[in-house]
Amino acid sequence: MKHSIVQTFLAGGASTVLHVLLFLLLIFSFDMPTEIRQFGQPEVEIVQATVMDEELVLEEMARLQEAEDSKRAAEEERQQKLDEQLEKSQQELARQEQELLDMQERAKLEAEKRKQEAEQEQQRLKQEAEKEQQRLKELEQQRVEQEEARKQAELERQKAEEAKQQAEAERKAAEEAKQKAEAERLAAEKAREEAEAKRKAEEEARRKAEEEAKRQAEEEAKRKAEEEAKRKAEEEAKRKAEEEAKRKAAEEAKRKAEEDARRQAEADLQRQLEAEQAEREGRRVRGVVDEYSQIIQQRVKRFWNKPANADRGLEVTLRIRTLPGGDVGEVTIVKSSGNAIFDRSAESAVYKSSPLPLPSDAKAAAEFKSFNFVFRPE
Repeated sequence: MKHSIVQTFLAGGASTVLHVLLFLLLIFSFDMPTEIRQFGQPEVEIVQATVMDEELVLEEMARLQEAEDSKRAAEEERQQKLDEQLEKSQQELARQEQELLDMQERAKLEAEKRKQEAEQEQQRLKQEAEKEQQRLKELEQQRVEQEEARKQAELERQKAEEAKQQAEAERKAAEEAKQKAEAERLAAEKAREEAEAKRKAEEEARRKAEEEAKRQAEEEAKRKAEEEAKRKAEEEAKRKAEEEAKRKAAEEAKRKAEEDARRQAEADLQRQLEAEQAEREGRRVRGVVDEYSQIIQQRVKRFWNKPANADRGLEVTLRIRTLPGGDVGEVTIVKSSGNAIFDRSAESAVYKSSPLPLPSDAKAAAEFKSFNFVFRPE
């Protein structure tokens, strides 16, 4: 607005200056005839020149006035347009300021909303973190207990291995004693055979001496004696062969009996060790199963919502089928408590407890693929 006033003032000042110049020109034009007459010019020409100058001046003044009016009108029109543009700019500026205020207000509300949502999310994350810490503590406790059970099982396995090694040492000692006895028996048998051979040699020498003495006197007796000696020798050889066969058969039977007894003792010992190992493994697995059954019982209790009409002492037997990872696949009622609402609340608590905590031991975990679960909330 200030700029338009200045422009108007300048335009008016220029017009005023132009009028002053034209007025001075007229004055000088009226004075010129006197001076011209002094130089001896004709009077008619002077008057005519003066009149013509005045007309030119008037025409020039009219033209200048018209140009000034056109310029003023154009300036006023331009000024009006500038004022209209300024007003529109001010209105647009006001609108933009209002929009800015609205945007600031919306941004403020949005920031407060985001702040509330962030606080709520932080609270939720905090609660989830606390739950996760509790679950990690429970898992750590379970891991420690499982490690203790594993160490105990390893200790029992070592004891069984030591017992097996001791039994094997005793068996080897018995085998060595048996081999030593057999070696002594063979040595005694060899000594007996050597003594028998010596006796036979001595008897044969005596017999020959007697035969040589009687050979000439008793030829017939010698023949008979030789036949009798031959018969006796054959009988003796037959008897010895039969005794040797009986002895060998008895020794073979004795050896087989001892070998069978040894094998039977080893088999009995192996079966006993395997039975003890199976019993220890069964006790260990049952211990892990009982432990995790209690853990599952406590977890289901945390997710159980007690019905309004549930009496104390109620229990329901459920059949639970789990999926890999402990997720609950199916829950069926095996033995009802007599209260259908209580039964459904227990079934719902099992589904909510999914995934169930399962042991890392493969044998114990296999017991929880499909198992009966007795729910006793109190």
